[in-house]
Parts: sequence; C-alpha cells; structure tokens
Amino acid sequence: MIVAVLVGIGFLFLNSSTMETERARLMQRQLKTLWVTIPALLVFSLLPMRFLARTAFTFYLIVLILLGVVLAAGVELNHARRWMALPGGFTLQPSELCKPALILALARYLEFRDAPERGRDLVGPILLTLVPFYLVYAEPDLGTALTYLPVAAAMLWVARARKLFFVTGLVLLLVLVPVMWFTPLLHDYQKERIATYLTSIPSLEAKAKEAKSAGAIDRARDLAQQARELRRGRGSQAYSALVAVGSGGVLGKGLGQGPQNRLDYLPERHGDFVFAVIAEEWGFRGGTLVVVLYLLLMGSLLAIALASKDHFGRLVATGVATCITTQAWINIGVTTGLLPTKGLPLPLISHGGSSMLSSLILIGLAISVARDGNRGDPFLYPAPRPQDPFCLKEAQTRL
Repeated sequence: MIVAVLVGIGFLFLNSSTMETERARLMQRQLKTLWVTIPALLVFSLLPMRFLARTAFTFYLIVLILLGVVLAAGVELNHARRWMALPGGFTLQPSELCKPALILALARYLEFRDAPERGRDLVGPILLTLVPFYLVYAEPDLGTALTYLPVAAAMLWVARARKLFFVTGLVLLLVLVPVMWFTPLLHDYQKERIATYLTSIPSLEAKAKEAKSAGAIDRARDLAQQARELRRGRGSQAYSALVAVGSGGVLGKGLGQGPQNRLDYLPERHGDFVFAVIAEEWGFRGGTLVVVLYLLLMGSLLAIALASKDHFGRLVATGVATCITTQAWINIGVTTGLLPTKGLPLPLISHGGSSMLSSLILIGLAISVARDGNRGDPFLYPAPRPQDPFCLKEAQTRL
C-alpha cells in the first residue's frame, strides 16, 4: 500500500511538473515503464527465497557483465556512459540493477559464515562491494556508487561483524575524502559541486551588502558577481530547489501552481528534484507526508528483517531497507541543501524506468522474505550440498 501511494504521488507530480508539449509523451513512457516493472515486482515476490539464494551469484555476475558492456559501448550523455540501448526506444541503467544484485550476493556470502571477527573475514564482502563500486564510479556515477557502501555496512552489522571494523571504516572515510580532493579520483564537475555546496549564495549577497555599506565598492562588486555566477551557473539547480522549497510555505502554492515549476526555473523537476516540486506545491505538509511514507516503508522492511527466521532473508530485508532509505534521504538532503548535488532519483516517485525497476525488484525481494522467512521449515531450507563452499558448521547447527 505504501509503495502504491508513492508511485501514485510520482504520477501526480509527473503530470504537474511537465509542460503540455511533453506531458503526454512522458506520461505514456512512465505507463510503459510500469507495464515492465510491475511484472518484475510480481516475479521476484513469487520466487522462493532458496531459489534467490542459489542464483544470487549468477545474477551478480550478469550485472557485472552489463556494467562492463556499458563502459565499453554504452549510450553517452553529458560525458557519461551509464545507459545501454534497448529495443523500443528504452534504455537500461545497469548500475540500478546492481543494487538488488549486490544485496543478494552479500547475503549469500554471509549466510553460512561465522560473524566476521578478523580482517581477512572482510575480504569477500569488500571485494563484492568494491568491484561494482569501481565500475559504476568509472561511468562516472559517484552518487549511485556511494549508495552501495551503507548497504554493505548495514548487512555486515546484521552479520554481527566487530564494531571496531565500523569505527575503522568511518575514520578511513573521513581521512580519504579530503585527500581525494587533491587526486584525479574526483572529476572537475564533482569538485565544483562540493565547492558550490560549501559556498552560500545568501551569505555572499550579505557580505556584498556589508562591503558596500563599509565603502569597499570593488569588493562588494566582486562578491555580488560571484553570487550571480553561482545563482545562474553551477549552483542554479540547488538554488532553484531551495527557492521552491522555501516558497511553498506550510500549505503550498497548489498543484500545478508553483512558480519555480510552472515558469521552468527548476531543472530536472520530474526527476532528481521532484521533491522540490512537492514542497513548493504541497508545502511543508506535503513534504512531511512523503517523509512519513518513507519512514513507514523503512519500518515495514525492518520489521520483515526482524521477523525472518532465516539468516539469508534477514540480510536481504536489511539491505533492501538500507538501500531505499539511503537513496531517499540523499535525494531529499540534496533538494533541501543539506548535501552536495548528486544525480540520484527519489525512489518510486521520480520519473525513470531503471530506477523504478530497481526499486520494485527490491520490494519484490522483501515480499519474498516476508512470505518464506517466517516458516522455519527445514524442508523449505534444505542443508547445502557437501560441495557447496558455504556449507559450514554453523549451517548444520542451525538446521
């Protein structure tokens, strides 16, 4: 029900945020997307959990091959290769499919292993995460790649890894992020986004007024020019989104009546910045409604994880909850100016076929866990074959 409401809100604001000349085309395209993604949801929700476990690494390898194909011969747009062309005029973004594939592969790897207590116990999960991370980062798509890290961390937490590992990882992250600024690992446009995030346009305008009042005309002119360049250049997306969110007030401007939306000031308003349109036209109450829906969805997914008697199912549900919630919070954080600009869609709401497909596959995996994970039937969960590398003492003891 929560998923249906979020998808419905997405259609409502796709209709509101598009011009009449392109509205029919985008609405028709999104409807076609649902014709593909809803069957995917049904298929993955009906697949037995043990089948998902046995085919996890096959799915993972197929997605890695697709990522390699995209890097070699993908569709290039805005100096990035992230899509592959499909029949019927559709495109597929394999980095989105990598989310369910990574969750299944990590869950399968950790299912019958003891709690990671030594550094070498993390080699497998780290490699499983960093290989797709690097392939997606090379597209380049740092925003999507970064969503893989909290998923792996949450699943390792459920697998009872030592807390020292998480503290060490956090320290390394805090050290590496500033160091990356001085290396080619960060592209120029990514550095510009971070610099824009750290530079406040209202603060520059306020300093320009102070300098003008103090008689420093040249400095005031320079500061005002910097503010104008940010507002019209690389900071235009974030600035327009903040204006839209702020102008919505408590009750909003009304559906289809938002000035930033209607006058075409807000870029990507049916994609990455759809939350700004929601906040402008539905106001604080509409934005709060969306946040509450994501909280309820996260709670439902975590409840499935807690109720699962199967370790694989518990890991999968945890990964699904972390993936959807992380992406939603990053998108909302970017829109409200809490985070630097990242090209991440709002799950289940933003326009986009690959994102919708990935989100509904994740929901299907959670439904499969909710159905099979509570039975605890040894015949439903047979012991692995002796040649299975995951057949360890813990598996025999549990069964």
